[in-house]
Amino acid sequence: MMWRDRRGYSMTFWAIFIGLVLIPALSLAIELGRYFYAIAEVQKAADAAAVAASAEFNQQVFQETGRLVPTSKTWASAQSYVNLNTVGLSAKGVHAFVTGIQLSGSDNTVNVNVSADLTILFPSVVPKVMVIETGTAKLRALTN
Repeated sequence: MMWRDRRGYSMTFWAIFIGLVLIPALSLAIELGRYFYAIAEVQKAADAAAVAASAEFNQQVFQETGRLVPTSKTWASAQSYVNLNTVGLSAKGVHAFVTGIQLSGSDNTVNVNVSADLTILFPSVVPKVMVIETGTAKLRALTN
């Protein structure tokens, strides 16, 4: 009679442990994996956008004044590369956008900010999840 009582307590303990500890821990691990994957994809897109934007600056103005000035194609080219590099996220309903481009003539770099709203990847109990990543490209042809 005593043996059955102990087994009953053991089964109850493991049922509660699995329900209150293991399942939430596994769920958290999956959600964090999703989050870090999405951040890596947005960063990859920002880096690609910076490289694309670095190819689209006004060369005539640079030759005359030494200043880096974007052209009408700079923003579109950067956004195009963001779209190409976030196809996996777009399929899940997450869309990344170029939110800023900075051209720096002093160190010949292009910085592109890309943001994405990751809220759709998480349960509704998670508050709004926005990520902003910056990609940087150095204009090597302009350096000595």
